[in-house]
Amino acid sequence: MSSEERKTRYSQNTKSFMNIIYLHGLSSSGQSNTAKRLRELLPDDNVVTPDIPVSPIKALQLLLSLAGEYRPVDTIVIGTSMGAMYASQMKGYRRILVNPAFHVSDLLKENKGKRLQFFSEREDGCDYFDVSESLIHEFEEMETNLFNVNDATPKSVIGLFGDKDELCNCLDEYRNNYFYWSIFEGGHRLTENVIMDTLLPLINWFRNPDYTFERICLPFEEVRPGDTGYIGEMDNNENAFKIYKKGIGRKRYEEVAREYQGTKHYDGREINLHFPTLPEGVTEESAELVYGNRYCQTPSIEIYGENGVQVPYGDFIINGKIMVHRSGVNND
Repeated sequence: MSSEERKTRYSQNTKSFMNIIYLHGLSSSGQSNTAKRLRELLPDDNVVTPDIPVSPIKALQLLLSLAGEYRPVDTIVIGTSMGAMYASQMKGYRRILVNPAFHVSDLLKENKGKRLQFFSEREDGCDYFDVSESLIHEFEEMETNLFNVNDATPKSVIGLFGDKDELCNCLDEYRNNYFYWSIFEGGHRLTENVIMDTLLPLINWFRNPDYTFERICLPFEEVRPGDTGYIGEMDNNENAFKIYKKGIGRKRYEEVAREYQGTKHYDGREINLHFPTLPEGVTEESAELVYGNRYCQTPSIEIYGENGVQVPYGDFIINGKIMVHRSGVNND
């Protein structure tokens, strides 16, 4: 079955079908071990693993070609190292950037004038490439513009960083430009464990067309209906507080009370709301309030903050064990 036939068949019959574009690292190819493993693990998807041209100019032309062929709505782009740097430029796509190398030119400068071997077979049969001054300059020119173009979907990107990566560390730069990142146990190269325990679960989480970061616990002013806060110990489910509405002051309380006071909760119990006791220094006009309910209790209105419902900033968990952090970048 051809690639086009597979895309048509699964897009019609399988809601979870995705185009998975994998962009490899420097001195590698679309036949790398990671590329092969993704094809094995995702047999019902259209896994696209092109050879990235050595020249950044030609590589960017490849990205344009891929963008013309695969729609953001059913495509996930994954990149490792240099490939993650290229993947970052595919704006509008769901992207997973593994140990992104935003300064390939620095790595090349260390090998200026040398002939470097490819680690895996390439379609054009080339075994090596030369690290010339012009190649380094091409990368430098591209790198200066990596973050100059506004990314309208920075929250559709997750960066993965190995805690033992000694080749490059661009976490701080990443956090200045994107929201979500996670640390895994490992180095610069992907191992079988990282692929199975981290990369594959992230791919499957990104599949859902309604995937959302709503499950993230945010500060009060960003709380959305359905976010979860906690009263007391944050790791105790009995203290979890499901938030349905938010607002500030007595006026907001009265609006919510008029809507829900005396009505029945879904479990049949009557809702009986009271204005919460205010902590010292907080007035009725300035009180930040959340409407929701604790575990197995009827809804109530509580104070938001350290004296009431606390909403942890930023972090959320995927697949029960992948901790994803939220940076403080503000480029919505």
